[in-house]
Amino acid sequence: MVLRLFAVVLIAAAPAVAFAQQRQFGAKVGPAFTGIALANDDGQTYHPRIAALGGGFFMLPLKPRFAVQFEAMSSPKGTRLEEDGDGFAQTLMLRYFEVPVLARVNGPNVGPGILYLLAGPFFGIRASAKAQIASVTDSVNAGLREDASDAIERFESGLIVGGGLEIGRHLLVEGRYSHGFTNVNRVEGFNEFTNRGISFIIGVRF
Repeated sequence: MVLRLFAVVLIAAAPAVAFAQQRQFGAKVGPAFTGIALANDDGQTYHPRIAALGGGFFMLPLKPRFAVQFEAMSSPKGTRLEEDGDGFAQTLMLRYFEVPVLARVNGPNVGPGILYLLAGPFFGIRASAKAQIASVTDSVNAGLREDASDAIERFESGLIVGGGLEIGRHLLVEGRYSHGFTNVNRVEGFNEFTNRGISFIIGVRF
């Protein structure tokens, strides 16, 4: 399914109008707001986990307005569950090394830069998985953090869509949505879930 969606983006971008485009490489960093999509509603309220995303990219032009962008990213995942009224919180803290392969379509000039759209699959390998349990009692914080690698699948794939604005010669700002297609829960008999998240990125390009 991921590859089929990627092929649709490639076909749609082929007839784009010509404009000057060069190979680019650079780095990106920004906050990610991550969560999970449960296969079955368990009646609990999950909150976003906020953590830093970062990495590098290389853009290869193929058509006047169309390019393929290869990335290597350190991507946070996970979620936070709070028990109402008792100061107790559980946080699933995941991090993946991801390789997105994104189709990029450049649009018109807008103000100081050029608008663009991104879409394509990503493939990830789990770098770390931790479960954090914290509580607050009489204004005193207490908690512990445990390794959760045995409970989380090692590999993941999914889809990224987003867009951004190139500003001047070296800067860019970008927003993107990531949705995993892999059930990452390895614990038999427990609710299946996939990762998802929104990120806001600032980058430099050369």
